[in-house]
Amino acid sequence: MIVTPESNQQNRNGAFMTAALIVGLSIALCFVSPWWGLGILVGLFVYFGMRRETLSRLKRMAEPFPESWQAILVSDVVFYRSLTPEQQLRFQNLVKIFLSEARITGVRTDVDERTRVLVAASAIIPVFGFDDWEYSGLGEVLIYPNAFGEGFRSDDDAKRNILGMVGTGHLSGVMILSKSDLISGFTNPDDKRNVGIHEFAHLVDKADGSIDGIPAGISASVVGPWIGWIGEELKSTSKGRSHINDYAYTNEAEYFAVLTEYFFEAPDVLQRKNPELYKLMQSMYRQDTRGFLSTTQRRHRVGRNSPCPCGSGEKFKRCCRRKAKKRVA
Repeated sequence: MIVTPESNQQNRNGAFMTAALIVGLSIALCFVSPWWGLGILVGLFVYFGMRRETLSRLKRMAEPFPESWQAILVSDVVFYRSLTPEQQLRFQNLVKIFLSEARITGVRTDVDERTRVLVAASAIIPVFGFDDWEYSGLGEVLIYPNAFGEGFRSDDDAKRNILGMVGTGHLSGVMILSKSDLISGFTNPDDKRNVGIHEFAHLVDKADGSIDGIPAGISASVVGPWIGWIGEELKSTSKGRSHINDYAYTNEAEYFAVLTEYFFEAPDVLQRKNPELYKLMQSMYRQDTRGFLSTTQRRHRVGRNSPCPCGSGEKFKRCCRRKAKKRVA
Protein backbone atom coordinates (compact mmCIF):
# COMPACT_ATOMS: atom_id res chain seq x y z
CA MET A 1 0.00 0.00 0.00
CA ILE A 2 2.88 2.40 0.71
CA VAL A 3 4.13 4.37 -2.29
CA THR A 4 7.91 4.60 -2.36
CA PRO A 5 9.98 6.72 -4.77
CA GLU A 6 10.88 3.49 -6.55
CA SER A 7 7.30 2.22 -6.88
CA ASN A 8 6.12 5.68 -7.94
CA GLN A 9 8.77 5.78 -10.68
CA GLN A 10 7.84 2.28 -11.86
CA ASN A 11 4.18 3.22 -12.01
CA ARG A 12 4.96 6.44 -13.88
CA ASN A 13 7.17 4.65 -16.40
CA GLY A 14 4.62 1.90 -16.97
CA ALA A 15 1.79 4.38 -17.48
CA PHE A 16 3.88 6.50 -19.86
CA MET A 17 5.04 3.55 -21.95
CA THR A 18 1.51 2.16 -22.27
CA ALA A 19 0.06 5.55 -23.21
CA ALA A 20 2.89 6.21 -25.67
CA LEU A 21 2.27 2.85 -27.34
CA ILE A 22 -1.42 3.63 -27.78
CA VAL A 23 -0.70 7.09 -29.19
CA GLY A 24 2.02 5.74 -31.48
CA LEU A 25 -0.23 3.04 -32.91
CA SER A 26 -3.06 5.53 -33.39
CA ILE A 27 -0.83 7.92 -35.34
CA ALA A 28 0.67 5.09 -37.41
CA LEU A 29 -2.71 3.63 -38.34
CA CYS A 30 -4.70 6.83 -38.74
CA PHE A 31 -2.16 9.48 -39.74
CA VAL A 32 -4.17 10.34 -42.83
CA SER A 33 -7.37 10.47 -40.85
CA PRO A 34 -8.61 13.00 -38.32
CA TRP A 35 -9.27 10.09 -35.97
CA TRP A 36 -5.61 9.92 -34.88
CA GLY A 37 -6.41 12.69 -32.40
CA LEU A 38 -8.72 10.27 -30.60
CA GLY A 39 -5.69 8.05 -29.94
CA ILE A 40 -4.02 10.87 -28.06
CA LEU A 41 -7.09 11.32 -25.87
CA VAL A 42 -7.24 7.56 -25.21
CA GLY A 43 -3.53 7.58 -24.36
CA LEU A 44 -4.00 10.40 -21.84
CA PHE A 45 -6.99 8.60 -20.34
CA VAL A 46 -4.97 5.40 -19.93
CA TYR A 47 -1.99 7.27 -18.45
CA PHE A 48 -3.98 9.00 -15.74
CA GLY A 49 -6.05 5.87 -15.15
CA MET A 50 -2.89 3.90 -14.40
CA ARG A 51 -1.57 6.73 -12.21
CA ARG A 52 -4.79 7.41 -10.31
CA GLU A 53 -4.28 5.03 -7.37
CA THR A 54 -0.62 5.93 -6.89
CA LEU A 55 -1.31 9.67 -7.03
CA SER A 56 -4.20 9.27 -4.58
CA ARG A 57 -1.99 7.40 -2.14
CA LEU A 58 0.78 9.97 -2.44
CA LYS A 59 -1.79 12.65 -1.61
CA ARG A 60 -2.96 10.72 1.47
CA MET A 61 0.59 10.16 2.65
CA ALA A 62 1.28 13.91 2.41
CA GLU A 63 -1.68 14.75 4.64
CA PRO A 64 -1.03 15.25 8.37
CA PHE A 65 -1.97 12.32 10.58
CA PRO A 66 -5.04 13.25 12.67
CA GLU A 67 -4.24 13.78 16.33
CA SER A 68 -7.31 11.79 17.32
CA TRP A 69 -6.07 8.76 15.36
CA GLN A 70 -2.64 9.09 16.94
CA ALA A 71 -4.26 9.19 20.38
CA ILE A 72 -6.23 6.00 19.69
CA LEU A 73 -3.15 4.14 18.47
CA VAL A 74 -1.10 5.25 21.47
CA SER A 75 -3.89 4.43 23.90
CA ASP A 76 -5.03 1.08 22.51
CA VAL A 77 -2.43 -0.50 20.24
CA VAL A 78 0.60 -2.03 21.98
CA PHE A 79 2.16 -2.93 18.63
CA TYR A 80 2.16 0.72 17.54
CA ARG A 81 3.61 1.95 20.84
CA SER A 82 6.48 -0.52 20.44
CA LEU A 83 7.63 0.81 17.07
CA THR A 84 10.44 3.28 16.47
CA PRO A 85 9.43 6.80 15.34
CA GLU A 86 10.31 5.92 11.74
CA GLN A 87 8.22 2.75 11.90
CA GLN A 88 5.35 4.65 13.48
CA LEU A 89 5.39 7.08 10.56
CA ARG A 90 5.13 4.15 8.14
CA PHE A 91 2.30 2.67 10.23
CA GLN A 92 0.48 6.02 10.10
CA ASN A 93 0.79 6.18 6.31
CA LEU A 94 -0.62 2.67 6.03
CA VAL A 95 -3.54 3.66 8.28
CA LYS A 96 -4.30 6.73 6.14
CA ILE A 97 -4.23 4.71 2.92
CA PHE A 98 -6.27 1.82 4.31
CA LEU A 99 -8.99 4.07 5.71
CA SER A 100 -9.18 6.11 2.52
CA GLU A 101 -9.79 2.98 0.44
CA ALA A 102 -11.59 0.51 2.71
CA ARG A 103 -15.37 0.67 3.09
CA ILE A 104 -16.31 0.15 6.75
CA THR A 105 -20.04 -0.02 7.42
CA GLY A 106 -21.93 -0.31 10.68
CA VAL A 107 -24.85 -2.72 10.94
CA ARG A 108 -27.18 -1.65 13.76
CA THR A 109 -24.25 0.26 15.29
CA ASP A 110 -22.28 3.44 14.71
CA VAL A 111 -18.76 3.25 13.32
CA ASP A 112 -16.79 5.81 15.31
CA GLU A 113 -13.17 6.83 14.81
CA ARG A 114 -11.91 4.35 17.37
CA THR A 115 -13.54 1.46 15.53
CA ARG A 116 -12.21 2.59 12.16
CA VAL A 117 -8.65 3.05 13.44
CA LEU A 118 -8.67 -0.35 15.18
CA VAL A 119 -9.91 -2.04 12.01
CA ALA A 120 -7.01 -0.42 10.17
CA ALA A 121 -4.55 -1.49 12.87
CA SER A 122 -5.88 -5.05 12.62
CA ALA A 123 -5.20 -5.03 8.90
CA ILE A 124 -1.73 -3.49 9.10
CA ILE A 125 -0.16 -5.41 11.99
CA PRO A 126 0.00 -8.82 10.23
CA VAL A 127 1.50 -7.40 7.02
CA PHE A 128 3.78 -4.77 8.53
CA GLY A 129 6.83 -6.89 7.72
CA PHE A 130 6.05 -6.93 4.00
CA ASP A 131 7.39 -4.21 1.73
CA ASP A 132 4.28 -4.23 -0.44
CA TRP A 133 0.93 -5.77 0.40
CA GLU A 134 -2.55 -5.33 -0.99
CA TYR A 135 -5.79 -6.68 0.48
CA SER A 136 -7.08 -6.86 -3.07
CA GLY A 137 -9.98 -9.18 -2.28
CA LEU A 138 -11.45 -7.02 0.51
CA GLY A 139 -14.53 -5.10 -0.58
CA GLU A 140 -16.14 -4.10 2.70
CA VAL A 141 -15.85 -4.54 6.46
CA LEU A 142 -19.19 -4.82 8.24
CA ILE A 143 -19.25 -3.90 11.93
CA TYR A 144 -21.83 -5.64 14.11
CA PRO A 145 -22.47 -4.32 17.64
CA ASN A 146 -21.68 -7.65 19.32
CA ALA A 147 -20.99 -11.29 18.59
CA PHE A 148 -23.55 -12.96 16.36
CA GLY A 149 -24.91 -16.42 15.60
CA GLU A 150 -26.29 -18.35 12.68
CA GLY A 151 -28.03 -16.21 10.10
CA PHE A 152 -25.96 -13.29 11.41
CA ARG A 153 -28.46 -12.77 14.21
CA SER A 154 -27.29 -10.68 17.16
CA ASP A 155 -30.51 -10.42 19.15
CA ASP A 156 -30.76 -11.71 22.69
CA ASP A 157 -32.41 -14.99 21.66
CA ALA A 158 -29.68 -15.96 19.21
CA LYS A 159 -26.77 -18.18 20.10
CA ARG A 160 -24.03 -15.60 19.68
CA ASN A 161 -20.70 -17.35 19.39
CA ILE A 162 -19.16 -15.77 16.27
CA LEU A 163 -16.86 -12.80 16.86
CA GLY A 164 -15.87 -12.29 13.24
CA MET A 165 -15.70 -13.96 9.87
CA VAL A 166 -14.43 -13.66 6.32
CA GLY A 167 -17.34 -14.13 3.96
CA THR A 168 -17.55 -16.77 1.25
CA GLY A 169 -19.95 -17.33 -1.65
CA HIS A 170 -22.24 -14.34 -2.09
CA LEU A 171 -20.40 -12.66 0.81
CA SER A 172 -16.99 -13.07 -0.81
CA GLY A 173 -14.96 -9.91 -0.29
CA VAL A 174 -16.81 -9.05 2.93
CA MET A 175 -15.44 -9.25 6.46
CA ILE A 176 -17.70 -9.08 9.51
CA LEU A 177 -16.39 -8.02 12.92
CA SER A 178 -18.04 -7.65 16.30
CA LYS A 179 -17.40 -4.09 17.46
CA SER A 180 -17.20 -4.93 21.16
CA ASP A 181 -14.83 -7.85 20.55
CA LEU A 182 -12.67 -5.84 18.14
CA ILE A 183 -12.13 -3.22 20.84
CA SER A 184 -11.58 -5.73 23.66
CA GLY A 185 -8.98 -7.50 21.53
CA PHE A 186 -6.79 -4.42 21.79
CA THR A 187 -7.68 -3.27 25.30
CA ASN A 188 -7.34 -6.74 26.89
CA PRO A 189 -3.98 -8.11 25.63
CA ASP A 190 -3.82 -10.58 28.53
CA ASP A 191 -6.44 -12.82 26.90
CA LYS A 192 -4.15 -13.55 23.90
CA ARG A 193 -7.10 -12.99 21.56
CA ASN A 194 -7.63 -10.38 18.90
CA VAL A 195 -10.49 -10.99 16.50
CA GLY A 196 -9.37 -8.23 14.12
CA ILE A 197 -5.90 -9.70 13.67
CA HIS A 198 -7.44 -13.19 13.46
CA GLU A 199 -9.72 -12.31 10.56
CA PHE A 200 -7.08 -10.37 8.64
CA ALA A 201 -4.79 -13.38 9.07
CA HIS A 202 -7.42 -15.32 7.09
CA LEU A 203 -7.08 -12.73 4.31
CA VAL A 204 -3.30 -13.11 4.36
CA ASP A 205 -3.93 -16.84 4.03
CA LYS A 206 -6.44 -16.25 1.22
CA ALA A 207 -4.03 -14.20 -0.91
CA ASP A 208 -3.08 -17.31 -2.91
CA GLY A 209 -6.72 -18.05 -3.66
CA SER A 210 -7.70 -20.36 -0.81
CA ILE A 211 -7.95 -20.24 2.98
CA ASP A 212 -6.01 -23.38 3.81
CA GLY A 213 -3.55 -22.41 6.52
CA ILE A 214 -0.70 -21.93 4.04
CA PRO A 215 -0.25 -18.21 3.29
CA ALA A 216 1.04 -16.97 -0.02
CA GLY A 217 4.64 -15.96 -0.49
CA ILE A 218 6.27 -18.13 2.17
CA SER A 219 9.64 -19.54 1.22
CA ALA A 220 10.13 -23.12 0.08
CA SER A 221 12.26 -23.78 3.15
CA VAL A 222 9.28 -22.94 5.39
CA VAL A 223 6.41 -24.60 3.48
CA GLY A 224 7.47 -28.17 4.20
CA PRO A 225 8.13 -27.77 7.94
CA TRP A 226 4.93 -25.73 8.35
CA ILE A 227 2.72 -28.31 6.61
CA GLY A 228 4.37 -31.06 8.63
CA TRP A 229 3.89 -29.16 11.88
CA ILE A 230 0.20 -28.47 11.27
CA GLY A 231 -0.41 -32.09 10.26
CA GLU A 232 1.08 -33.40 13.49
CA GLU A 233 -0.68 -30.80 15.61
CA LEU A 234 -4.12 -31.51 14.20
CA LYS A 235 -3.64 -35.26 14.63
CA SER A 236 -2.79 -34.79 18.29
CA THR A 237 -5.09 -33.72 21.08
CA SER A 238 -5.06 -30.17 22.34
CA LYS A 239 -4.98 -31.48 25.90
CA GLY A 240 -1.98 -30.13 27.70
CA ARG A 241 -1.63 -27.19 25.33
CA SER A 242 -3.46 -24.68 27.50
CA HIS A 243 -1.50 -21.77 26.05
CA ILE A 244 -3.13 -22.36 22.64
CA ASN A 245 -6.86 -21.81 22.21
CA ASP A 246 -8.69 -25.08 21.44
CA TYR A 247 -10.29 -23.38 18.45
CA ALA A 248 -6.91 -23.61 16.71
CA TYR A 249 -7.45 -27.36 16.33
CA THR A 250 -10.59 -26.91 14.22
CA ASN A 251 -8.68 -27.04 10.92
CA GLU A 252 -5.52 -25.80 9.20
CA ALA A 253 -6.90 -22.32 8.49
CA GLU A 254 -7.99 -21.70 12.08
CA TYR A 255 -4.70 -23.04 13.41
CA PHE A 256 -2.83 -20.45 11.33
CA ALA A 257 -5.16 -17.61 12.37
CA VAL A 258 -5.08 -18.47 16.08
CA LEU A 259 -1.29 -18.80 16.03
CA THR A 260 -1.16 -15.40 14.35
CA GLU A 261 -3.00 -13.93 17.35
CA TYR A 262 -0.43 -15.51 19.67
CA PHE A 263 2.47 -14.32 17.54
CA PHE A 264 1.36 -10.69 17.86
CA GLU A 265 -0.23 -10.78 21.32
CA ALA A 266 1.97 -13.15 23.33
CA PRO A 267 5.25 -13.73 21.47
CA ASP A 268 7.11 -14.44 24.71
CA VAL A 269 4.75 -17.30 25.54
CA LEU A 270 4.84 -18.70 22.03
CA GLN A 271 8.64 -18.59 21.81
CA ARG A 272 9.09 -20.13 25.25
CA LYS A 273 6.57 -22.94 24.75
CA ASN A 274 7.26 -23.65 21.07
CA PRO A 275 10.53 -22.09 19.84
CA GLU A 276 10.37 -24.04 16.56
CA LEU A 277 6.83 -22.83 15.92
CA TYR A 278 7.82 -19.26 16.73
CA LYS A 279 10.61 -19.42 14.13
CA LEU A 280 8.15 -20.62 11.49
CA MET A 281 5.75 -17.77 12.25
CA GLN A 282 8.64 -15.30 12.26
CA SER A 283 9.66 -16.47 8.79
CA MET A 284 6.12 -16.24 7.43
CA TYR A 285 5.38 -12.78 8.79
CA ARG A 286 8.93 -11.43 8.45
CA GLN A 287 8.73 -9.93 11.91
CA ASP A 288 10.45 -10.73 15.20
CA THR A 289 7.60 -9.73 17.49
CA ARG A 290 9.30 -11.10 20.58
CA GLY A 291 12.26 -8.85 19.87
CA PHE A 292 10.33 -5.60 20.05
CA LEU A 293 7.07 -6.48 21.79
CA SER A 294 8.32 -8.41 24.82
CA THR A 295 9.29 -5.39 26.91
CA THR A 296 6.08 -3.54 26.12
CA GLN A 297 3.95 -6.64 26.66
CA ARG A 298 5.02 -6.68 30.30
CA ARG A 299 3.65 -3.18 30.71
CA HIS A 300 0.85 -3.44 28.17
CA ARG A 301 -1.15 -0.64 29.77
CA VAL A 302 0.22 2.86 30.06
CA GLY A 303 -0.44 4.30 33.51
CA ARG A 304 -2.61 7.41 33.77
CA ASN A 305 0.28 9.36 35.26
CA SER A 306 2.97 7.90 33.01
CA PRO A 307 4.66 10.06 30.37
CA CYS A 308 2.58 9.87 27.22
CA PRO A 309 4.16 7.45 24.70
CA CYS A 310 3.57 9.96 21.90
CA GLY A 311 6.53 11.98 23.21
CA SER A 312 4.62 15.16 24.01
CA GLY A 313 6.12 15.40 27.50
CA GLU A 314 2.65 15.48 29.04
CA LYS A 315 1.19 12.85 31.34
CA PHE A 316 -0.77 10.19 29.47
CA LYS A 317 -4.05 11.14 31.19
CA ARG A 318 -3.70 14.74 29.98
CA CYS A 319 -2.61 13.89 26.45
CA CYS A 320 -3.52 10.92 24.24
CA ARG A 321 -5.81 9.30 26.79
CA ARG A 322 -7.92 12.46 26.94
CA LYS A 323 -7.91 12.90 23.16
CA ALA A 324 -8.92 9.28 22.57
CA LYS A 325 -11.80 9.57 25.04
CA LYS A 326 -13.03 12.77 23.41
CA ARG A 327 -13.19 11.10 20.00
CA VAL A 328 -15.07 8.09 21.33
CA ALA A 329 -17.55 10.13 23.36
